Amino acid sequence: MLESKAWKIRTLNMTKLSDKISISGFSIEDIDISAIEEVTANLPRNGVVDPNIAEKGLLYTLEGQNLCQEKIVQVDRWIGLLESDKNKAWSKAALVTAKESGYKTIKDKEWFAQADDDYIDSCNQLVLAKACKKWLENKAGYFLAWHYALKTFLRRDYSIESASGFGYNIGQMNPEPFPSSKQSFSSENVDDGDFGGDDIDWD
Repeated sequence: MLESKAWKIRTLNMTKLSDKISISGFSIEDIDISAIEEVTANLPRNGVVDPNIAEKGLLYTLEGQNLCQEKIVQVDRWIGLLESDKNKAWSKAALVTAKESGYKTIKDKEWFAQADDDYIDSCNQLVLAKACKKWLENKAGYFLAWHYALKTFLRRDYSIESASGFGYNIGQMNPEPFPSSKQSFSSENVDDGDFGGDDIDWD
């Protein structure tokens, strides 16, 4: 009986993947990026970082990457839909509208289709969606670069503190080259290797 009730509770609270990637009522112009901008605002702006700020920053950057990736999945689905709409608009213009307008040769029909208003509108919507995806990817790369820099800072700070026997903030003497919000980052440019502290003497 208890197991049955527990199963019913889990079913009622179940989160479906389809809810996360749904594009029902989706619009590129209406994508809410306020949470992403809030994460960006919580990252250090002046380059002054201490261990406390760095530890909080690690959580912020992970959250920022997650927010971007969730939206990228939706935009990817939207791009796929727009690709289909573009092809459909071109085919209709070339095979139906062009013929109705008196165009007979294949080349004439192609030129007509490329100038069709519905086809041009579909192309513009597709370009907008791809630009949105690029912005989100750059933002995710920006958060990844911050995550790497903060983790490197903490690793060095803890290593020096352990070696010297007292607290020491290398951020005051040798600040890390932290990312700038004016720069664009790609996850391909960041070495997502071993950022752990295996090489640190914790004793």
